[in-house]
Amino acid sequence: MIRATLLVAVFARVAQADEFATSPVRAGYEAAQHRLLDSDLRTAWEESGFRWDATYAGEIFVAPQLTDRFVAAGLFTAELELDFAKLVHASMGAAHVQGLAIHGDGLTEELMDVHGVSGNVAPPDVRLYEAWYEQPISAFTLRGGLLAADQEFVLADRSTTLLGATFGITSQFSANVIGPVYPVATPGLSGRLELAPVVVRAAIYDGTQVNDHGIPTQLGPERLVIGEVQLFETFKLGAWHHTDRGYAYYAIADTHISDLIGAFTRAGISPDQPVDVYVDGGVRIGPGPLRPDDFISVGMAYARTELGAQITIEASYEAQVRWLTLQPDVQLVMLRDRTIGVIATRATVVF
Repeated sequence: MIRATLLVAVFARVAQADEFATSPVRAGYEAAQHRLLDSDLRTAWEESGFRWDATYAGEIFVAPQLTDRFVAAGLFTAELELDFAKLVHASMGAAHVQGLAIHGDGLTEELMDVHGVSGNVAPPDVRLYEAWYEQPISAFTLRGGLLAADQEFVLADRSTTLLGATFGITSQFSANVIGPVYPVATPGLSGRLELAPVVVRAAIYDGTQVNDHGIPTQLGPERLVIGEVQLFETFKLGAWHHTDRGYAYYAIADTHISDLIGAFTRAGISPDQPVDVYVDGGVRIGPGPLRPDDFISVGMAYARTELGAQITIEASYEAQVRWLTLQPDVQLVMLRDRTIGVIATRATVVF
């Protein structure tokens, strides 16, 4: 991923969302095949178990109906991957550390929408994000450190090419539980058991999120526990319980319809919470034979909130040209009292 001010990160390749995610902070994101600073030395490091990636994603939003009609934001990330199976011994695991530099503004503060127009926009900061070590033990993998739930849970591969925040981690999770999700990770422990065609995941996190630039300053009194079962890489059933904010259930279907088209849908219920019903869905078209790295994505998300229903519809095109990705995007944000049109563009440079 990226290098911004001084932060670095480590990342291990595990079975989670796929590599076509458009944001460097979405699960499973992989840098473009071509990177601006590629070299023979860098390739040799990676073959020996040491990898770094740096990415900058800048975006602009135009919404003529709002007071702030034009806003811009950016996210600079840096990550370092240490594969101890290559560096030390074949029985060892991998480490991951990731840092963020965030700047600019989005539209959500004025819109007051629950879904979020961008999954990258967050309060300006330079901060540590995830930092963990994971150890495989036969079919079981244990991960511990600073963890974010949106890197392992409630994921749909075919939704990750959309810009909207809810198409990463659902607004059912982010509005009700708040975190730990981007840009905040908390101390936690997660486990993954892979017995094809079944994968079982479970985790426990500090549910209070007290930190200074991403570094925990204390453990809070609250806990978040989440579990998920995946079948045939297509269906998932999950649930979570937060000791202060309640519980929820969700289901996911995520699959290829054909070689060219993939589709996803997610649904959840959260009794007596700010978002008590959530449903999203969409399709992703690509990659095609002429542009093997490009995608067209369309998605819709619905949330029933305390203030009424909110719906977002999004259409996006992702074009990759070597180390540069350009992504024009349009969204229709339907709130209880108004409907807002948004035109956005994200440009991502992979170093």
